[in-house]
Amino acid sequence: MSETLRPEDHPLPQRILHWSNLICFAFLIFTGFMIRFPFQGMPMNLMRNLHFVFMFIFIVGGIARGFISIFGREHDFKTLVLTKEDWKNFIPQVLYYLFIRKEEPHFVKYNSMQKLAYIALQVLGVCQVITGFILYRPQTLQKFGYMLGGLETVRTLHYLIMWIFIFIIVVHLYLVFTAAMEQFWFMLFGKIKKSHEH
Repeated sequence: MSETLRPEDHPLPQRILHWSNLICFAFLIFTGFMIRFPFQGMPMNLMRNLHFVFMFIFIVGGIARGFISIFGREHDFKTLVLTKEDWKNFIPQVLYYLFIRKEEPHFVKYNSMQKLAYIALQVLGVCQVITGFILYRPQTLQKFGYMLGGLETVRTLHYLIMWIFIFIIVVHLYLVFTAAMEQFWFMLFGKIKKSHEH
């Protein structure tokens, strides 16, 4: 189990960036599908422009979150580092989320699965930005495209990474609404919604 949730665990800047990322993911995934599978009459230029706009918002948000994590008043980068205890608790945490284990392993702010997901999101985010920029400026970044196997390979990688993001988001939402509703209200409003409240 975690320690008691406190408003200072997720200060306002972190919550704003969290929801900003969610909005960016929604628009990037939607416009990404429209670009990948266009249909007659679809405003392709609008879809591309929206995709690029939210791509830049996502990049700025990622940089801001990294800066806050390292240099912010409530810097929390150390809480995202996987420890031996996290690896030890990983399987028990999975079993807890699958409703096989009754008691949740102890953690402070993020459990082992959350840490692993956040680290994976950072790595995948960087890969998605790189492949996205190559597709955005194929002539300028032609050499980088060739290094990754050509534009079609880059396009496929970009598409596959999107599906990994979708999988992580779906799992995240499942866990939020089945095992962490208190944290949902916490992230949304910055305060705990008591179980007796309606």
